[in-house]
Amino acid sequence: MQLTELVRYLDGYLQTAKFRDASLNGLQVEGRAEVKTIALAVDASMQAIEAAIAGDADLLLTHHGLFWGNAQPLVGWFGRRIKRLMGADCSLYTSHLPLDAHGEVGNNAQLLKLLGWEAVQPFGDYRGQTLGFIGQLTTPLSIDGLVAHIKTSLGIPEAEIKIWGQGARGIRRVGVISGDGASELEQALRDGCDALLTGEVNYAAVFPAIEADIPLICAGHYHTETLGVKALGAHLEQTFRVKTFFVDVPTGV
Repeated sequence: MQLTELVRYLDGYLQTAKFRDASLNGLQVEGRAEVKTIALAVDASMQAIEAAIAGDADLLLTHHGLFWGNAQPLVGWFGRRIKRLMGADCSLYTSHLPLDAHGEVGNNAQLLKLLGWEAVQPFGDYRGQTLGFIGQLTTPLSIDGLVAHIKTSLGIPEAEIKIWGQGARGIRRVGVISGDGASELEQALRDGCDALLTGEVNYAAVFPAIEADIPLICAGHYHTETLGVKALGAHLEQTFRVKTFFVDVPTGV
């Protein structure tokens, strides 16, 4: 399909224009006019770029892109990424907050689906935009049971899941917001959540979680944000019959 057609579709499907975001969402680097193969990655790192080019991708679709609102000279590591993409005629399309919030292929919708929880209400406010959900468990779990379920469902080592605050009650309602969502702890308390599941810790949330006795569960920024690009890739394959492949470059964060 044509790049212009794909970009127009993605902008509409993800409702890119309605989000206020530090990321410059949408087409960040323009490559060849026709798109047959799309590489998917969480980050537009050089490793992901090289893997996309090695896989003959016409476009690299990422959650974290290269442009974040401020002008930046095309020098050093940043310039090398741009030069490599343009030299290979490979496009870069990025969707940050729109891909967090999307009700079907979004990171948070996919997290709930993977965990088998029902989304009972929106959750996680960022600049007046709701990005996550509160998930309702069919059967209450202990903190150990919940962590084991997250570990198995996401396929990550339990050692990479960090917890602050234990909680004494059975866990039924969990605030779910991928990536850097620990700052939503106060909203989780206000909304009657028994726990908060996010990606990475926010230092300011550690002692409130301990003292309020609400588990703050951090399963990795990277691990909680692989799901959106994968689901979006599957959607594009089904809709347009393009080929996609995922580039796994975990960060340990």
